[in-house]
Formats: sequence, structure tokens, C-alpha cells
Amino acid sequence: MRQRLCMLVLLAAILPQVAAAGWREPREALDQRHGVGMFRIHYTASGPDAFVGAAAGAEGAAGLALRLGEQLERGHRFYAEVLGLTPPAANPRYRGLLAVDVHVLAMEGKKGSTGDEPIVYRYRHFPDRGPAITISISSRWAPGNLTPEHEVFHAYQYGYTFFKNPWFLEGMANALEASFRPRRGGEEPLPQDGPTLQRLLGRSYGAGAFWQRLMGLCDPGCAWSAAEGVSPGRRQCGVRFVKPFLEALQAADRAAAAARGIDPADWPEAEQRSERNNPWLLDGLATTLARHCAVEAGGELAGFLGTLKAMRQSLP
Repeated sequence: MRQRLCMLVLLAAILPQVAAAGWREPREALDQRHGVGMFRIHYTASGPDAFVGAAAGAEGAAGLALRLGEQLERGHRFYAEVLGLTPPAANPRYRGLLAVDVHVLAMEGKKGSTGDEPIVYRYRHFPDRGPAITISISSRWAPGNLTPEHEVFHAYQYGYTFFKNPWFLEGMANALEASFRPRRGGEEPLPQDGPTLQRLLGRSYGAGAFWQRLMGLCDPGCAWSAAEGVSPGRRQCGVRFVKPFLEALQAADRAAAAARGIDPADWPEAEQRSERNNPWLLDGLATTLARHCAVEAGGELAGFLGTLKAMRQSLP
């Protein structure tokens, strides 16, 4: 009995390490690399993780890696130079970060994902090591698809805040895709009552229509698609709102951690996604609107700001 118990304890200790190794192994086995700016794109031209589809046949793996790098850099330049955001490695959370490592892999049912934990990969074919955050891109990706720009914005969000509530995390990244490709019918009226706002807090990618509307109303007359150029005298939608909002969340992060007894530098994943973050997110949103947006009495933004304040009072 004692021998069996010892065996179970040993398995319990080993299995998590095996699982972790299994997660890292295909990434560390990628045998091609293309570097551009802060991104190191790792990919392969053969095996189950090779680029697939018509684009792979037309351009080859190396050509697709070049195109992928162009879109990653386009997103990075836009967020840093147009919106004025601080790149991940320059934010306190990621001080000492070596790179953003991009892995092209076969991903079942997903186009991409971004991890927030710095990891030191031990690549089989590349000697350099150092902490990197990870963007994963499906091997089915084709040029023009905006997954790279979307995932780069997540890396920026993580640099500012631990909050990962989907209506903020995915919704805002989805809205900013309009900066790279105009789209019609992508907005909806801002919530003007508690039940509508409560439904918003339960959404994910679909919340993009909310954020797109909000950024447009915040800066009347602004234009989307500055990544492709806007006419003189017009400002890119999001310039007035995105940076101060993320900075408000950066401050709220620390206050929320102190109030909840969380290590401010190491939030458990469950806390990052907890509904208990919503009061802090709503406070940051209300503060940003009041200080930085064109809120006119009786207008849609004013009605939304009043709804925010009422909802905030009803939350713990």
C-alpha cells in the first residue's frame, strides 16, 4: 500500500512537468526563424506545423514568414507611434523582456493566441535564450488576415494591466482591427441602461462594436484606417481614448491587487479573468470618458457615462 502511495505521489510530481514539456516541445523544435523588430518568428517548412493552404503553395514558408513579419510590425508601429502606447518591453511588468516570440503552429479551432507569461525557450536550432512572451499564429494564416495585428494589441494590453475580462480584452482588440481595414456596420449604440450594460460585460469579441462606437464618439470627426493614411486635419479614432484608458487600468491594477491581497506582480489566472475586475474596469472607463472625451450634455456619451456611474454604485 505504501509503495503504491509513493508511486502516486511521484506521478503527481512528474505529470505536470511532462505536460509542460509537451506544450513546449513543438515550439522549441521549429527550425526556421525570421526576425523583425521586437518579433522573432519561428516556423517550419515541413511536418504537421508547416504553413498550409493556397498561400503556402504560392509564396512558400519563407515568403509567408516575411509577410507575417510585415503585419506584426505594422501593428506594433501603429500602436506605438499613432496611438502613443508604451511597447510591452518598456512597461514595468516586462522589464528585461528579450523579445516577443511568434510561433506558427497547427492550432485546432483557433487563429491565434497571446500568452502573458515570460518564458525562456530552449530552441533546438537557435542558441540564444532569454525571457519572451509568446504569440501563436495558426499555420493556416494567410496574408491580409488581421490576426497578427489583433494579437500584437493583446501584448500591449498585457504590458499595462492584468485584467483579462473578455469584453475588454477581446472586444477592444477586435475594435482596433478597423484601424487596418475599414468595415461597415461595426458599431452599435452605447448602453443607456443597466441591463444593456450588464449584457455587455458578458460579451467577448462581439463587444468590439461597443468599443468602436465609443472611440468614434470620444473624438468627433476622427477617422479609422490611419495605418493606410488619413486625410490631413483628421485624427485616427482611438488616439484620444486608448492610451489614457490603459493608463487608468495600470493604476487600477495596483489598487485592485492591494484591495484583494494579490501579489501586484503575479496575479493568479482566475483573478485576471474574475468578474471582480469589472468595477475597476468601469471606474477606469468612466474616468477616461470624463477627462478625455467630448461628453456633451444630453448626448449619447453623457447618457452612457450616467449609466456607468449608476452601475458602479450597484456593484460590490
